[in-house]
Amino acid sequence: MISKPITAPVHTKRIHAVFYKSELGNEPVKEVLLKLGRPAKTIVGEDIRFVELNWRVDRPYVDRLRSGRGEFEKTLYEVRHTVINIEYRTLFFVSNSKMVLVHFFKKTSQKAPKRDLDLGWERMKKWVHAEKQIDQQLKKGNRNHAQEK
Repeated sequence: MISKPITAPVHTKRIHAVFYKSELGNEPVKEVLLKLGRPAKTIVGEDIRFVELNWRVDRPYVDRLRSGRGEFEKTLYEVRHTVINIEYRTLFFVSNSKMVLVHFFKKTSQKAPKRDLDLGWERMKKWVHAEKQIDQQLKKGNRNHAQEK
C-alpha cells in the first residue's frame, strides 16, 4: 500500500500587499519596517498576511478610517498591530486586488493623528491617479495597435 505524502493546506491570498512607491522610487513603509527590526517587523508582517488571506476583515484587526468618493479615491483602512505593549498602525487601501501599504506609524494617541491620515490619503490619491494614467495609455496603445492591422 502506497501512502500519499501529507501536504499542508494551501492558503490563497484574497488580496496581495504591495508597498507604495514615491515618484523618487522610495518605499516609505518598507523603509520604516526595515529600521524597526524584530520582533516588531515580524509581527507586522504576520498581521498584514492575515489581512491578505482573510480580506474583508473588520475590527479588532482592521478599521476603516476614511471613505473614498469618486474615481480617484479609495477607502483608507488601518491594520492594527500590538508589539510588546506598543501600538502601531499600517494605513492601506485596496485597488485591483492589491493591498497598497501607504503609511506606517507608532500610535501615541487615542485617535489617529490627522497628519498621518492626510499623508496616507495623499499617497492613495497619487497611486490611483498614476494607475488610471497607465490604464489610459494601455487602452490608447491597444486602440492604435488595432488600427494598424
